[in-house]
Amino acid sequence: VVRSPFEYPQYYLAEPWQYSCLAAYMFLLILLGFPINFMTLYVTIQHKKLRTPLNYILLNLAFANHFMVLCGFTVTMYSSMHGYFI
Repeated sequence: VVRSPFEYPQYYLAEPWQYSCLAAYMFLLILLGFPINFMTLYVTIQHKKLRTPLNYILLNLAFANHFMVLCGFTVTMYSSMHGYFI
């Protein structure tokens, strides 16, 4: 019988302190990434002078990174806090 790896913490892959370090790193990325991406989106939308083709590319990257911070990093932080590796 094969057990699911999500029934218990996956401490056979790494030590618990490594999961804690990963969770702390993801938390740091969330703290730094959210306001930086939000300010990039806000300033570019507010100032019409900044609406150039190159800035539209940067705006697209900031939006994608903002989505990644909100959806990807939070899931990784939560799972590593509980001893799972996703």
